[in-house]
Amino acid sequence: MKRIAHYQYLEYVRVMSLMRQYQAASARPLRVLDFGCGLGKFLNVFASLGMEVTGVDANPAYVAGAREKGFQAYEPEAFFATTQDPFDVVFLSHLIEHVTPDALVALVPRLCAQLARNGRMIMLSPTPGERFYHDFSHIRPYLPQSIRHAFGATGMPISYGEAGLLEMVDIHFFKDPYRTRLWRSFYVNRGIKGAFTRQYNRLLDVLWSASGGRIGKTASWLGVYELRARS
Repeated sequence: MKRIAHYQYLEYVRVMSLMRQYQAASARPLRVLDFGCGLGKFLNVFASLGMEVTGVDANPAYVAGAREKGFQAYEPEAFFATTQDPFDVVFLSHLIEHVTPDALVALVPRLCAQLARNGRMIMLSPTPGERFYHDFSHIRPYLPQSIRHAFGATGMPISYGEAGLLEMVDIHFFKDPYRTRLWRSFYVNRGIKGAFTRQYNRLLDVLWSASGGRIGKTASWLGVYELRARS
């Protein structure tokens, strides 16, 4: 992926680092389920690492595109109707924010049932903020504590009840460059003020890049989960 001043570049770098690490520790190709695979960006890169990849997406055109590239790909209910060997990694990239709480509470246990005993579930999702609501298809933000409340164990009274399914074993946060989105000249990009605003935002990009993505506004998180050991 080409380096760009955007938090998803940092996500990509971290995902690739983690997956290379997991593959290096395995004596065989990892079986990976990309649930919500979209246009197949991660299907391609996981396959390039020698992994056995399966894609699932609700969009039939995306499923057809993945199949044309040679991947096993399904729409959700068709996938759950098949018998699959357990997956080493279940990968959810920018999926959960498109799902209602009721639907997510139903979905995650079904995905946990697809995991191998020592498998991992990786979730990527945006944090709340103005950028979250730019996408009309976003239903609501979920934070690491949201997932812990619904699928982990907090010892607290939770309205949905504790599933006790997942335990977080790793987490990373990613920042976007600061932006002047509350300036009029950001939108009406003309004249001297418009030119100044463009240059100022380019400087913010440079600061973000020079800091390795440390100077900016938190935009997303990545959580790595394992099935919770039951006593």
